[in-house]
Order: sequence, then structure tokens, then C-alpha cells
Amino acid sequence: MRITARMLERKGACEEQWAWFCLYFGRSAEVTLQNCYEAAALGLDLCWAAQALLPELAWADYQRARAAARADYERATAAALADYERARAPAFYRAATGKEG
Repeated sequence: MRITARMLERKGACEEQWAWFCLYFGRSAEVTLQNCYEAAALGLDLCWAAQALLPELAWADYQRARAAARADYERATAAALADYERARAPAFYRAATGKEG
């Protein structure tokens, strides 16, 4: 699949995303794994692109893969997030009361 600046424009890409695409990829780019990595690193909205540009069945596949990846991420970060929440509780207490815990 090739994505063009014109396709993005017709599908209603925001001006900033369109400009970043054009600056980095020019007027078009083939969808390759490397280009997807580079687009993600640039902060291009791959979820918007998937929804706007992919056929319905491909969009459904993308959503399933994204959900699985998100679940893996949530499992991997749950303990760190819990530690973070515990660590910031005393900071809030000190700020709110002026007292040490």
C-alpha cells in the first residue's frame, strides 16, 4: 500500500500531521515496517491513519492487534504504576498538610 499526501488531505488529516508526513516522506510513501517505525517515532498518528486509510477488514485486524499489544503493555506496567502511585501519596500529603508522613 502506498500513502500519498493527497490521500491524507482527502481523508481529512490535520494540517500538522499532513505537513510532518510531507516533510519526512515527501508526496508519498510505501507502507513498510521501517516506514511505520519512522512514522511512529515522528509522532504521526498511526491509529488515525489505520482507521482512515485501511479497508474495513484490515482496520478490524489492526484493532485486534492493538488491543493485544495494549493488554501486554498494561500487564507490564501495572506494578510500576502501583509503585508510582504509592510513592507520590506522601508527596501529596506533605504538600497538602505541611507535615511529614
